[in-house]
Amino acid sequence: MGRHYSVAEGNLYIYTTGRDRLLDLGVFPKELNLFEADSAWRISPWIAVVEDVVQRAIEMAQIILQLNDYERVSIPVPALEHYFLDGDEYSLLETIREVGVEVAPVVNLPDDAP
Repeated sequence: MGRHYSVAEGNLYIYTTGRDRLLDLGVFPKELNLFEADSAWRISPWIAVVEDVVQRAIEMAQIILQLNDYERVSIPVPALEHYFLDGDEYSLLETIREVGVEVAPVVNLPDDAP
């Protein structure tokens, strides 16, 4: 399980694995223009993507993410986009392991587990 983010090709990817939930996107100030009507963003249950983010907004977003226990990981864009489309957590975790980041293994818990 984990909370991660990546910056690639000017895009910001915020994602979780396991039972972790995505950060409430309302924590990002409107001034960063990340999840506002005039920015290009998309979201699934496990990943949020903001496209063409200016450097200053990325720097500020990273501070917020780190304060919320998100870890920066460098992952190739195709792996991130694949995760966005199908939520294949095992494939994403394998990619994370390949780039050398230690992550906890995925454990399938019963639906009524806390």
